[in-house]
Amino acid sequence: MKKWIVLLMTIALLALTLTACGGGGEKETSAPADQPAAQQQKEDSSSDPLEKLMANAKGTTELSFDMIMTATGDNPMSSTTKMYISGEKSRMEMDAMGAKMITIVDAAGDVYLYDPASKTAMKSNVPQQEVDAPNAWADNVSDKIEVVGEEKMDGFDCLVVTSIDEELETKMWLRKDIGMPVRVEVPDQNVVIEYKNFEIGAQDPKLFEIPAGTTVTELPAMPQ
Repeated sequence: MKKWIVLLMTIALLALTLTACGGGGEKETSAPADQPAAQQQKEDSSSDPLEKLMANAKGTTELSFDMIMTATGDNPMSSTTKMYISGEKSRMEMDAMGAKMITIVDAAGDVYLYDPASKTAMKSNVPQQEVDAPNAWADNVSDKIEVVGEEKMDGFDCLVVTSIDEELETKMWLRKDIGMPVRVEVPDQNVVIEYKNFEIGAQDPKLFEIPAGTTVTELPAMPQ
């Protein structure tokens, strides 16, 4: 989650540079009467609600969602982002501080900062750290995750957890049905992230391509 915050703030600043240059909760069902006793016992033994959310969240590699980030404090900012993820490819459509920017990461790891208004783009082949999906929390086994309650948030039944990553504490409201966060708070950085309109499934490949006719400027290679 920490990488999300750094990435969003970085892209928001790059967007300004380029512009200047040019419902429902988890549904409970009872086991069928003819369900094997061994299977029923196995399901009953998995009573940890956090483990169930992790199982639901893991394995999702293609999805889209809206993300609203608000930062207060000494460096206030706000951004609204539409995010698409397909394996290692990603697309961010961001409105931040009056600038609109589309960031595309292709399968080769190349990053394009695309300005739809001027039909120009900056390309960088600097190796990028893979973008975390909202369900990345389920893979961060090194984090210290603790369940602190249950609450309805944005109309969804959620499990409320706290997570500590590199001494940074995060509070998350995780949807019980898909294991995705509805709201994330990072008090030490005065940041709140809201997730809305999740669509899980295959994404259009064209979303991860630069439109034809775009003038692309390749940035100089930077030292490792």
